[in-house]
Amino acid sequence: MTKADLSSGTFSIRAVSPDSKFMGVAVASGSASVSERVPYAKPGIGVIATQAYTNVTYGTKGLELLIQGLSPQETLSKLLEEDSGRDFRQVAMIDFKKRKTVFTGASVQEFSAEIMKENYIVIGNLLSRSAVISAMAKQFEISSDSLAWGMMNALRAGRKSGGDKRGEKSAALIVVDAEKVEVEVKIASHKILLKRYLES
Repeated sequence: MTKADLSSGTFSIRAVSPDSKFMGVAVASGSASVSERVPYAKPGIGVIATQAYTNVTYGTKGLELLIQGLSPQETLSKLLEEDSGRDFRQVAMIDFKKRKTVFTGASVQEFSAEIMKENYIVIGNLLSRSAVISAMAKQFEISSDSLAWGMMNALRAGRKSGGDKRGEKSAALIVVDAEKVEVEVKIASHKILLKRYLES
């Protein structure tokens, strides 16, 4: 473990719109200020979530490597190779070519789970139960809303199914297109706003 490592029980989704014009990441956590550590997004490049014992290098350097032209799988493999604490990480990435990858280390706290499908990846750790992830995936698949609302509703389904076993303290959502950030929501630690965001 290093100073870059912070424990973060979290559930999150990264997704691509059906027309591939938009990409986003949404996350909720039992830790405060999750927006500062877990979700990363770059217009025209891709989205990343780094969680469990969070190493922010997977987000910052991960985007740099994607910008250089590495695929998500190549990027993740390189970062894991350089990380002695890899067994404590949970990471997922998608780029604008819809290439994707996911990793859950052997020492990530239970319940942990991951689901990767054509247009999205859902991951979580320190959950009240593993069904949290399947509930998120099911909700996202049946959503006919915009990408932002689809991801938000997936988070709501995750919370309704049990969420983080400690309860949720913060959340974030980012949507980008090829050129700019379209949506950015950050709730650092506000019970009323978080309740509206995750339960409305």
